[in-house]
Order: sequence, then C-alpha cells, then structure tokens
Amino acid sequence: MIGLHALRQEFDRAIQSDNGDVAPVGLVIARLQRLRDLELLYGHELGDSLYHAMPERVREALRPGDKLVRIGEADCAVVFCNLRSRNHLELAAGRIARSFSDPVEIGDRKFRVRVAVGAAYFPSDGQDFDALLMAADRACARAVNNQYSYEMHRSDASATQYEHERLVQAIRQNELQLYLQPIHSARSPEKIVAFESLARWPTEGGFVPPNVFIPMAERGGLIQDLTMWSLHSSLRLLSQWLEFAPDISVSVNISPLFAADPVFPDLVLRAMGIWNVPPERLVLEITETAFAENADAVIDGMMTLKRSGVSIAIDDFGTGYASFAYLKDFPVSELKIDQVFIRTLLHRQRLQHLVGSMIDMSHRLGITAVAEGVEDQKTLEVLESLGCDFVQGYHLGRPMLGETAVAQLQTRYFGTT
Repeated sequence: MIGLHALRQEFDRAIQSDNGDVAPVGLVIARLQRLRDLELLYGHELGDSLYHAMPERVREALRPGDKLVRIGEADCAVVFCNLRSRNHLELAAGRIARSFSDPVEIGDRKFRVRVAVGAAYFPSDGQDFDALLMAADRACARAVNNQYSYEMHRSDASATQYEHERLVQAIRQNELQLYLQPIHSARSPEKIVAFESLARWPTEGGFVPPNVFIPMAERGGLIQDLTMWSLHSSLRLLSQWLEFAPDISVSVNISPLFAADPVFPDLVLRAMGIWNVPPERLVLEITETAFAENADAVIDGMMTLKRSGVSIAIDDFGTGYASFAYLKDFPVSELKIDQVFIRTLLHRQRLQHLVGSMIDMSHRLGITAVAEGVEDQKTLEVLESLGCDFVQGYHLGRPMLGETAVAQLQTRYFGTT
C-alpha cells in the first residue's frame, strides 16, 4: 500500500478493539538516509532499486499482523497493533533498525545503507492520527544517523527540535568558525609540519563546546553536513598556504558515523578536486571507536582514500576499541597518542615506558607517532628522547582562527602578510 491515506486507514482499523474500546497502537517511520547522494554517485537506477528493496527489508522484521505502508520516496511506515506496552514498540523499532545492519545487494554489488527509525505510541504520544504521525516523524528526525538508529518520541521534542534547527542554520549560513592548531616536529619544535582543523560554534552566549554540538549533529542526522563544512573550510585554507608552504598538511577529524557511509570516499575526493589540493597534504583523523561497529565499511572507505594518496591517522590512540588489533588491516599513516598518556608523562616512569612502546611499535610498522597534549618544555624533551616524530599542544601553539593561522604562517615565511 502507498500513501498517507492508506496509512490513516490502517491506523483507524488498528485502534478499534474487539470490545469497542480504543486499543493502543504503535507507529514507526523508517527513513532511508542520503538517497540523493547515492543517486548522484551511482545513478538513478540505484535509487530505484533501493526504493523497491527498502520495504522488503523492513517487512523481514515484522510480525504477520503488522501493516507496512510506503509513504514517500525514502520513507516507510508501519502500524503495530496488539501491543502490550511501549517497551514492545521500542523492541519492534529496534528490530527494524537492525534489519539494515547487513548490506543491501543490488545486482552484483553490495551497498551499506542507513535508516533513521522513529516510533510513537498511541494514545500517550498523540491523541489522533495526525498528532501520532508528527510525533513519529520528529522522533525519526532525531534518530542517530546510522543503520542501528532508532528513537522513541519523548516529551522534550520541542527543545531538541529547536537545538537541531539552530545547528542546521549555523552550518547552512556559515556561522561556524574553523580554528587551526599547529603540529610541530619533535626534533625541531620551531618547524610546523601540519595543522589540525577544529570546528567551533560561536553564539551570543559564547562558544558551544564541541562535545555538545558534535553529538547533536550525530543524533540529528547532520554529521555529514558538519563534516563536509569542516573539510571544505580546511581545504580552502590549505589551498592558500600551499602557495608558500607546500610541505605543510591539514588534518581533519572524521566522525565514525560518516566514515562508514558508502558515499564518504567520493565526497572527499570531490572536495579535493574542487580546491585543487594534492591528496598527500590531507590527513583524515578517525578515533578508535570507529572500529567498534561497521569496521569493514570504515576500512573499505579509508582504503579507497589511502590509495588516492590521503593519509589516515588514528586519533586518541590507546583509549578506544581493541588497540593494535585493527592495525593489521587498517591503512594507518599516523598514530596520535592520546593526551591522557602525555600530560603526566614527566612524573610516571611507567607511562614513559608505555608511550615509548607505542612510538617504537609505530616506527616498526612504518607509522608516524604524534603526541597530543604537550603543555611544557620538559614533556617535549622526554618525547623527543623517546623518538616521537610530531607533537601538538598548548606549549607549542593554541588553536586560532584559520585565517589568523594562515596569516601568521605567511609572516614566518616572508616576514610580512
């Protein structure tokens, strides 16, 4: 069945109990993410195939009495009757989300697609069909943007929606700011070898912390938009300093959610082409948590970029998922040793042995070792004695506006801006 009229009919039938009372009903919306991006990359035939494949995948997670209705090009809705509680609806929504954990086979190719799943429970989340549909749709919009994501309607939806809309506006109207923090050679600390780019969100009340707005972007399905803003802003500045500092790279942080997206490698390659920058000057930083889920998808995408000449760095190394275990498969260029190991390095001999082992292992694998969180000269000297390649931290340079960093870099080379 197709359309909102058909969905309304199924809802009306579901709320009629055998004894004439109004029965509890669940409504779930499953929304295919980034359909347009996939069509642009692989053609409209893929979009048409996914259009037909999506409801079949959803149907696999349903019971015989559940009613599936197609309500849009990328949306399906399911009406659940005979539910004993909200918990049973949440279990059903989770089943639908997990049904997309395996790739969708189209012809002889496999595509990892993502769905956002939102659920609402009648009558507590909406007193009629229209209110329930709106509640499910809002929950779907807030769902985390990966193939396991689903969310129930909740009472703070208006506040969450407001925050989401503010972030959408900040990204689309270029209200964010790009900061750059220098990365230095450990042996020659006066030498800058790269900049790490950092997105900042200024507001009237001050800066919104990254540990607030980045998870907000991931929950609200905006992480691709935020990451692409950061990537394009970074490459724009890189294209400027390459004119006088061609050996200095830029490092861009990549969300684990976006790294597993099948469109990710192509979008990165396209961005490099737009700004006409050589791939060997771009470093993509990804945390170890990327390997907790979707490791195969992340590795496939990063291998594509590595073959093009882009460098891959593991950020916050040593604090995440199964350290060392993935190095046999993953095309790593740099290991960025987390600052938790660096900040008390001077006072703990055990940490010095551990960090020294990390550096030694990196070199044996042909990987560059980078220490984060260097905040004093003595720590820098210890890291140099341990053979660390690059260092980063407040002792060497704080993050600054990207334009300011480029201007200062130009002054270092020419003595004037």
